[in-house]
Amino acid sequence: MVVDGLPATMKDLRLSNNQFIGEISLESLPERLQYLDIANNQLSGAICLTSLPPALIQLFLEGNHFEGSLDLTQLPTTLQSIQLCDNIFSGTIDLGHLPPTVSHLSASNNNLSGTLRVPPSVQFTREGNTKLTLEFMPEKELF
Repeated sequence: MVVDGLPATMKDLRLSNNQFIGEISLESLPERLQYLDIANNQLSGAICLTSLPPALIQLFLEGNHFEGSLDLTQLPTTLQSIQLCDNIFSGTIDLGHLPPTVSHLSASNNNLSGTLRVPPSVQFTREGNTKLTLEFMPEKELF
């Protein structure tokens, strides 16, 4: 699925619950986009989160068939909420470089593993990731 050619002034893109099928690239989204919802479709494949629009505040990817590892080290500094649940993401994830604006991250019902160090300011949900252990970081380690 291609989402390039959207108006440069677009701030809100809601494509959830449409039964879209196939892979999607998030690398050509409008720079001013603040809200992206592609939840509850049948999208699949790996997804790159390192080139998201710099103004993005909320990201909804849940309820698809996305797979592979997650790179959360280069997210937009404006991002507040990330919904990744009910996919097939696997491997370990690094929350040590989350923007300080992130307050909610849902990654339930994936195949994540390892020990995850969670910043105290982030509400993290992990149900369904039986190989994932949480460890909450002390405030002093954040900076």
